[in-house]
Amino acid sequence: MRIIISSAGRRVYLVQWFQEALYEAGIDGDVIVLDFDPNAATAAAADDYRPVPAFTCPEYADALLDIIDELQPDLFISLNDHELTALSEGLAGQLRARGVVTPVLDQASHRAVADKLVMSQVLQRAGISTPTTVLMSDVMAVHQLLNKHSHVIVKDRWGSGSSGLRRFTADQACRWVEERYLNATDAEALGFDEIIFQPDVGGEEYGLDVITAVRGGPVEGILARRKLGMRHGETSSAMTVPNAPFIGLAAALNATLGIRGSVDVDVLLTADGTPYVLDVNPRFGGGYPFVHVAGADLPHFYLASTLGFAPRPDWDNYRIGYIGAKHEGIIGFDTPDQTPIPQPAEHRSRITIQKRVGI
Repeated sequence: MRIIISSAGRRVYLVQWFQEALYEAGIDGDVIVLDFDPNAATAAAADDYRPVPAFTCPEYADALLDIIDELQPDLFISLNDHELTALSEGLAGQLRARGVVTPVLDQASHRAVADKLVMSQVLQRAGISTPTTVLMSDVMAVHQLLNKHSHVIVKDRWGSGSSGLRRFTADQACRWVEERYLNATDAEALGFDEIIFQPDVGGEEYGLDVITAVRGGPVEGILARRKLGMRHGETSSAMTVPNAPFIGLAAALNATLGIRGSVDVDVLLTADGTPYVLDVNPRFGGGYPFVHVAGADLPHFYLASTLGFAPRPDWDNYRIGYIGAKHEGIIGFDTPDQTPIPQPAEHRSRITIQKRVGI
């Protein structure tokens, strides 16, 4: 079995967990990383690496299809929101036509989660609670929101990783926005369409993985954690929690979006128990590791779903109340023109075994 993880970047743990899933299932296979950066940490952890142009380049699509034709993978996963946009606009269909399982939302559903204004409108029409969202360019709507709510959130409309996120009281936001309305250049004013305002609905923030088969279908699993800390727009520490409060929400999201594989969902659970959806990332998210170390095994489920065998019945079980915290790590690798330092045979064998099982 061949698995491609594209835009893998620094997520060495995910490469290793897919390698472990193959090994533990007794499946002969490789995990191959695609990334435009040959020095990406995952290039060292993967069984193979292929350079690919950045997805913003005109050459990206042809280069990707050439790699797919060469490697003929069974499963293709992307970890980048903007690459997923490119895939949703027809490229994922070309991969599927080549027999590659590609868990990517269709174009309309992807746009509904990539554009936070559209997401708010789509979810509200579906009866899913989500904060009211208005564009900064809509002056009347912004002032109405500031008059109605004591605290607000400002962030990028198309953002990823909490880009542009600001938290204001209504008075602070009023001063902030009025200064920009008065002093903006024409070019800056055009950018007001790219900034959204939302009420801060309060409550505790949770992360969910809502999981279906990689080709789509009913919800197969829900993995939940309460966020304890954030760093650079990604959860840095979290505690696993029961998924019961989110079962109805997961079903409604799947009915609305047609999930394939898994989506990462940010939720605020208010004091009255209402879950408000803040963000939907249609990929492995930065919160999944916290449930994996607590016992869940989504890579195993992906293998089973791709190849058509029954997954272990406990693949979505995890310890409740288990706290995880991310930490710094480093991995080393040789450059292509460098001769590795010879190692004794016994040492080489031990390294090979360790890499195979993801130690």
